Amino acid sequence: MKIDDIPAIRALFKQVFRPNSTSCNENFDRYFQQLFFESPYYDPAIGSVVHEDERGEIDSAVSILPVPYTVSGRSIMGRLLCAFMMKPGGAPRGPAELTLALRPGEETIQFSDSAAPVSLRHFEAVGGISLTTYALGWTRIFKPASYVTNLVTQRRPILGRWGAASVGRMLNPLFSLPQVSNARKSRAAVKEVAQDEAVSLVPGLLQSYAAHPAWTGQDLNWLLRMAADNRAAGTLRLLSIEDQAGVPHGLCCYYSQSNGVAEVLNVIARSGTEKQAVDAMLLHFQDRGYVAAQGRLEPRYLAALSQQPAMFFRHRANVCIGTTRAEFLNAAQQNDIFIGGLAGEGWSRLSTDFF
Repeated sequence: MKIDDIPAIRALFKQVFRPNSTSCNENFDRYFQQLFFESPYYDPAIGSVVHEDERGEIDSAVSILPVPYTVSGRSIMGRLLCAFMMKPGGAPRGPAELTLALRPGEETIQFSDSAAPVSLRHFEAVGGISLTTYALGWTRIFKPASYVTNLVTQRRPILGRWGAASVGRMLNPLFSLPQVSNARKSRAAVKEVAQDEAVSLVPGLLQSYAAHPAWTGQDLNWLLRMAADNRAAGTLRLLSIEDQAGVPHGLCCYYSQSNGVAEVLNVIARSGTEKQAVDAMLLHFQDRGYVAAQGRLEPRYLAALSQQPAMFFRHRANVCIGTTRAEFLNAAQQNDIFIGGLAGEGWSRLSTDFF
């Protein structure tokens, strides 16, 4: 894919994902170029790819963001496969040839944390595997009536968000749920931190994973700036999770949404402190008056999340990887890989904007 292809990509993206869009315009072009052509590791050889039909027109494309990984101490370049676009009603040749071009090799790993069923089939056709536990989402409800009115207004916008929110607030006292215990405050505490402090914490916290992004400070600053720019997802906030002595042992990165929901991109804690980190994070959300908190599941936090009252899990999106590197496959099969959240596309404006 070349920069000159972006207007054609915009038209294809609109056909596939935003058929009724009124704002998929030149703003899309600028953002797409910034995301996929100006990232710290952009390289045409491992970047986004397109397929042209016999008339030379783009009929399918895959947008790809390079992410450097460390696997058992060895470096390998990851390719985050984002939007897989196929022209509606087009010939199947384009998608088939794109799929073959994305076959896993020794030099790169391919992965997606938002694969649609058709993309999952393409992954599996070339030897990829799906990570079923990572595909789950979790939700912890604090105010059930407000949570229900949020769902209703999402499906019936005509009812009006503000009126429904008022009804939810009035009904909340009638439908109380168990709260996060304040007794857990003594184990860990949280405080909001600036981006530079969060950037300094992340590399050390990732070391407990056999496979994890090898982000530098420059990479993380670019990534967090891009995530903060996604205003449609909410206001990006960063929390340091600290022990009794005030020493950081975890980080929470989340979007504070206007509907009172905290959308967690990642909670990252030192090995052995997962439960304290989850308790402190959820207590923080509860004390700040959030309606609910939700996020993608990481297997190492499943036990801590499962012990919470008013918690439920559901399938959220398919998570897939493709590689021939045995050490990466072993890490994935042992649930010892950091994937999704900041190492995914949930922070991208392509997921929330241009409707």
